Parts: sequence; C-alpha cells; structure tokens
Amino acid sequence: MPMGTIAAIVAVLILTIAVPLGIMLILARAGGSWKDFLVGAVTFIVFAMVLERVFHFLILQSGAGAAIQGNIWIYGLYGGLAAGVFEETGRFLAFRVVLRSRKARITSLAYGIGHGGVEAFLIAGLTMASNLILGLIYSHGGPVPSEIVPAVESLLAIPAAMFLWSGFERLAAMALHMALSILVFASVRTNRRWLYPAAILIHAAVNFAAVISNAWLPVAATEILVMTLTAVTFLWAAQIYKSLPKAAAIP
Repeated sequence: MPMGTIAAIVAVLILTIAVPLGIMLILARAGGSWKDFLVGAVTFIVFAMVLERVFHFLILQSGAGAAIQGNIWIYGLYGGLAAGVFEETGRFLAFRVVLRSRKARITSLAYGIGHGGVEAFLIAGLTMASNLILGLIYSHGGPVPSEIVPAVESLLAIPAAMFLWSGFERLAAMALHMALSILVFASVRTNRRWLYPAAILIHAAVNFAAVISNAWLPVAATEILVMTLTAVTFLWAAQIYKSLPKAAAIP
C-alpha cells in the first residue's frame, strides 16, 4: 500500500475525530455544554442513520423506487429532501424538547458540531479505518475474502489526493451542520419560524447539488461547489447568530 495513500487515509481518519472534539473543547471554554454535543450526535444517529434509512428502505423497495433511482434528477431531489426533512426535524425536536432549557446561542454550535462530528466519524472515519486495515492486510499478503479482492485492488489504485478530498468534504459538512443548527435554533427560540423550513430547503439543495454535479463533474469541482454553498449558508447563519442571546449556557 503506497505510503502516500496511507498518510492520506490516516489524515482523514484523524480529522474526523480531532476536528469535532477540538471545536467542542473551544466551545466548552466559552460556555458550551458537552450535553448539547452529545444530543447532537445521538439525534443524528436516530434520525439519519435509523429513521431515514428505514424510510429509504420502504420507499426505494416500493413501486416508486425504480422510477426514483432511474432518474438522477429525481433521485437527487428525493435524497436531498429526505435528508433535509429528517435531519432538520431531528434538530427542531432536539431544541424544542431535549434542550428546551438551553437559551444561549452557543448551544446551537455545540449541538451542530456534535451532529456533524458524529456524521464525519461514522461516514468517513470508519470507512477510512476499514480501508486502511484491508489495504494493509492485502498489501502484506494477508487473508482477504476473495469476493472483496477486486474492491481492495480498486482501493489501492485510488490516488492519495482523492482521499484528501473526502476530508475536505467532511469539513464542509461539519460547517454546514453548524450553520443549519443556528437556523433551526433561531427558529425555535425566536419568532422566525420560517427558518426551520428554510434549513430543510438549504440542506436539500446542497445535497441535490452534490448528487447532480458528481454525476458529470470531477470530484474537485463538486467539492468546490458544495463548499461554496456551505460558505454562503454559514455567512448568513453567522449574521443570525449575532442576533441571538449570548447568555451563558446552563451546565
């Protein structure tokens, strides 16, 4: 296994752990709560990894499934809206019910990095760990099931830079989750109720753009597009964040 590939995979794996925890440590010093972080992580698991996947199973196995998967535009729209509805509704309920006593704006950031951080680890971190283990075993002549040998060989042929792009993608995703958490938090804590559906639509739009552009554009172009959309959303959310109460979070 090329050393460059090993280094890239390890870098992404470390990123998915160090960045969320590092950001949360900074937030904790500013009054953020680890409870908010954990609620964000658990909410992602429940709404995205469990409920949304059950929904996809039911829909894609139904009569409409073939039509959805047979058209990239419909599939991108369906996937984006599903992610938006489930994840933003999870955020909404978390702020409304579980974290209802949390009034300080820093709660939205702590929740957001918990939500985005666990997603980064589960989607990218664990995948990188698996890739590294399989690649090293295969490269050193160890036992690898014959049915996955082609996949491992394809993995070893991927340029190291491609793995790094997945790291950039996770950074953008974490930033987006923090921005969307600000919007939904503001929707719950203020009279700007429209920010909740706005968060759903933004989430759906970013996912839709990623799916569609990935079908025709190079990976780098897709990531730059997603990062641009994320940056615009984050800047808008930052303005909303400034208008929210700055009171210290309840321990």
